[in-house]
Amino acid sequence: MRNWLIMIFMQCFVVLQTDTFVTSMDLSYNDLSTDVCVSLGRALVKNNKMLKINLTVCNIDVEGCQAIANGLEYNSYLKEIILYGNKFGMEGSNSLASMLQINNTLESLNIASTDQTSQSFIPICTVLHKNTSIKQLDVSRTIPHSDEQVIANHFSKLLAQTSTLAVLKLSKCDITDTGASSIAFYLRDNTSLKYLDISCNHLSSDGAIAFAELLQVNTCLEELFMCSNDIRDTGLMAISEALACGNSTLKKLWVCNNSITGKGLSTLAAALFTNKTLTHIYIWGNTLDEMACNAFKVLISEPEPRLKEENLDVQLYCVDGKNYLAETGHFNFSH
Repeated sequence: MRNWLIMIFMQCFVVLQTDTFVTSMDLSYNDLSTDVCVSLGRALVKNNKMLKINLTVCNIDVEGCQAIANGLEYNSYLKEIILYGNKFGMEGSNSLASMLQINNTLESLNIASTDQTSQSFIPICTVLHKNTSIKQLDVSRTIPHSDEQVIANHFSKLLAQTSTLAVLKLSKCDITDTGASSIAFYLRDNTSLKYLDISCNHLSSDGAIAFAELLQVNTCLEELFMCSNDIRDTGLMAISEALACGNSTLKKLWVCNNSITGKGLSTLAAALFTNKTLTHIYIWGNTLDEMACNAFKVLISEPEPRLKEENLDVQLYCVDGKNYLAETGHFNFSH
């Protein structure tokens, strides 16, 4: 970063120490040196209006992360900080864990793609057992580890005890069926988690069956993001049965790119005529054969469609009397 740009940032942060109007700041995709991060940390100590800071891919190193964490220890106003893509690794996350022991107002922390390993989450999860302010946590895209069970075990134990965490993103964390089963088991009695992202992992039908069993007893999970796994027809059929037979809380389900055919998708479609809670379904990237297309035609056909087209990622069209589904690009993400 050029020296003059560094000075501009540092002067801005000085103003932020007393500014009473700026509540959100987006510095994403800048190159923030350690000195700039130190200035930002100092500003956070005194600023009492800032609610959100986006520091996505700012080349923040360990020292920079430590400076920001030190500032957050004394800040009692900031609600959300995004640190996605900064490669500060375990040393940086340890600083954030120490900060969370003191800070009791931060509600959302994003440290996805920051070169975390399974060992990074020991202090984070330990602190979150007692922290009552964090409601949303994104730790996606960890560095692959020889024991993929470690991450799942840490978060399973956290989910068994937390009463505040509402959103957890574990995408690209190398979670297998065993880890998914552990997470699903400990979620049975959880009363706070509403959104779980377990996409881009290594779940097969066994992992999906574990979540199907969870859906039969869990009373708070509203959104389940399972894209880019390998749950296949068997896994989706188990989830569909749970939706038809007992679940009344799940509102959104993502199962894109899961090697599912019309057999599984038609079972899901049939389940929706019993289940009246699920309103959003995303299925693109699977085998949308004739059975699947015909089943979803019934769901979205007039005069009283079970699903609204804007709540799907596919759209029905007909050629020569045959039904097809095309991608629409609709993805109604809540978080």
